[in-house]
Amino acid sequence: MKIKPFSKWTISEVEDAFQVVLRDQNELLRKWLTIRSEPSPEEERQLGRLSKKLWEHVFDWNETELKVHFVGLLLNMVDFDQETYQPFMERELSFSHEDEIISGVVDLVVAQGRRIPKRHFFFINEYKKEKDSSDDPLGQLMIAMVAAQKLNDDSHPVYGAYVVGRYWNFVVLSQLEYSVSLSYDATKDEIKHIFCILKNVKAIIDDLMRGDRNQFDLESNPEGESRLKPAGTSKPNFR
Repeated sequence: MKIKPFSKWTISEVEDAFQVVLRDQNELLRKWLTIRSEPSPEEERQLGRLSKKLWEHVFDWNETELKVHFVGLLLNMVDFDQETYQPFMERELSFSHEDEIISGVVDLVVAQGRRIPKRHFFFINEYKKEKDSSDDPLGQLMIAMVAAQKLNDDSHPVYGAYVVGRYWNFVVLSQLEYSVSLSYDATKDEIKHIFCILKNVKAIIDDLMRGDRNQFDLESNPEGESRLKPAGTSKPNFR
């Protein structure tokens, strides 16, 4: 079988191969981007320092420097390392499609599992430097999200973001439809929005995990009365 790495995919090729369609209106994306709580005063100070550092170096940092000096510090503030899921970096995903093996190494994935990612919820891909960036970051993120959708083998949406220098775009893939946010500029006050949107990812994942536990409880006690929702019907809870 032929092997096609994630890095060779464009968004046009992903759309054609997997029949995914861009939608400009998406309730999942709208809810995800809705800010429900503001950063604390200390978080605002840290975000301000990060934003200033990025502004000073956005044109000269390479991808590794952008990752180490900005993205990693921001993600540490969000703290995706939880009891039932955690962030994994530089992990390989692969799946078969028709006569091809599609594989690649993702920059970061938040997934269920302690030692290896087992169920994939959220990706950050393509820490591209702003100057001279010529690849297709959306296409490379989207093929990773399609891979997660295939490997997860459930009906839940997959969330992601791609980063090009100062700019962050957020993406939702649900079934065969995807939506992309406008760009958020991390050198401006919008860094607070980026931080809160990343925090919202944790609320989404927690809600999905609760939905799974609720489904297990209902199956374990099918005759008992319960108002718990089955898995797949829960909605993100940002309160």
